[in-house]
Amino acid sequence: MSLPEGAFPRLNASMVHSGTYTGSIASVVGKAISFDGEQTVELECVDGGRVQIMTSPDFSFVPGMVVEIMGAVQEDRTIQFFVSRDLGDGFDFPNYNELISKVLTNPKYNDMFGYQ
Repeated sequence: MSLPEGAFPRLNASMVHSGTYTGSIASVVGKAISFDGEQTVELECVDGGRVQIMTSPDFSFVPGMVVEIMGAVQEDRTIQFFVSRDLGDGFDFPNYNELISKVLTNPKYNDMFGYQ
């Protein structure tokens, strides 16, 4: 997939698991569900699916916290963590999911968002 320089796809769990974005740097938004205490955080994404985020032991895990995670999508469909940000309370999962799954990926908007 070809994106403009500095651009990265915004994904839900279904998109991560599709394999289309393997090797890409991407963003996922979701609620932190669990942390194994070592390196794996489970994130419930905006589409209700779950992805595994590979972090470091010093990752600041707060159950239920809504975060945006940026990282590299791996062959095994996990995401290697680069950076995160707290999105606070009241983030609208259904609207964001509709935006990324129906609008950003629509060929009509390729020039604006760079998805293919």
